Amino acid sequence: MNDLIAGVFVIAEATNPGLWGSFVNFLANVLRLINNITNNYGLSVVMFTILMRLLLLPLDLKSKASTKKMGELQPLIEEINKKYKYDAEKRNRKIAELYQKHGVNPLGGCLPLLIQIPIIFAMFAALRQISSMELGSFLIDAIKHHDPSIVPVLDEVIKAVESSSAIRQKMVDIIPQLFIRTNLSIVDKMKEIAGEENVSLILEAIRNISNEEIYNFLNAQYGSYRFLWIKNIWIADSPIVSIVGRPIDLFSGQWNGLFILPVLAGVTSYYQTKLANVSTANQQTGSFTAIFPILSVWFTAMYTAAFGVYWVTNNVFQIVQQIIYNRTNSPKGEGVKS
Repeated sequence: MNDLIAGVFVIAEATNPGLWGSFVNFLANVLRLINNITNNYGLSVVMFTILMRLLLLPLDLKSKASTKKMGELQPLIEEINKKYKYDAEKRNRKIAELYQKHGVNPLGGCLPLLIQIPIIFAMFAALRQISSMELGSFLIDAIKHHDPSIVPVLDEVIKAVESSSAIRQKMVDIIPQLFIRTNLSIVDKMKEIAGEENVSLILEAIRNISNEEIYNFLNAQYGSYRFLWIKNIWIADSPIVSIVGRPIDLFSGQWNGLFILPVLAGVTSYYQTKLANVSTANQQTGSFTAIFPILSVWFTAMYTAAFGVYWVTNNVFQIVQQIIYNRTNSPKGEGVKS
């Protein structure tokens, strides 16, 4: 299912060179730089998200101001629509004159949001890029720690796989999949390229590594992955998977999370969209207010906890921003005059 979620953000992948890949790499490097200071990826994601929201704040405020102005003009627009119901040309001209008189751009509320979309997708891609690298590197180190004698074999397989054009994945992407399931189709290709005996030795080592051993290794070497109740931020916040994504019994002691982030994502998404709708007097988005929180729960439950931390932090920031904006821009009792 994680592969399905990753497919949703395929347009945000940063594996190809170019301006887009450079931008995603830049954001990923910013997050890594923050983590060098905090030494905790969960806290780093929170700080990274707040930083990005502050940078996007001018666009947000411009969009809200334009939307608010459009809402204030809505009664006058409705009057024009009624008055010139059967004269479309004159109706459109009068509405255009109204916009011009009050200095309103009908697209003013959309353009700032459209500018933000690629930035948000780049943030998703940066989180995915770091998630893949960190989790894969951690598990490769765990294999070497479990059986030091396998290090030469593992290094040889990594070199063979990553230099082959037949397999278009890096070992940091493949290894996490093998910890969950070893009967993948890509295993046969790996055996052809790196040798059946070498690959079999690695698979056997993976099968012999217990969740408890990995958990002890995580605590000893990768403390920056822990955040609040989450044991490994690069795995979903879920009570039914271990810290490497292996299925486990519900609420067993090997859980990676407690499903708190998805719940928080749903609640904050609902409140954030409801606040935004009230502030714009929008009564036609009830279905979106209901569906978006459900999608939020689904995405944050199936993707990494780092993504859930980003999502919840982003929602909380926008809720606080919207509350402050509503209070500082409350109606003064004056309507817009035509």
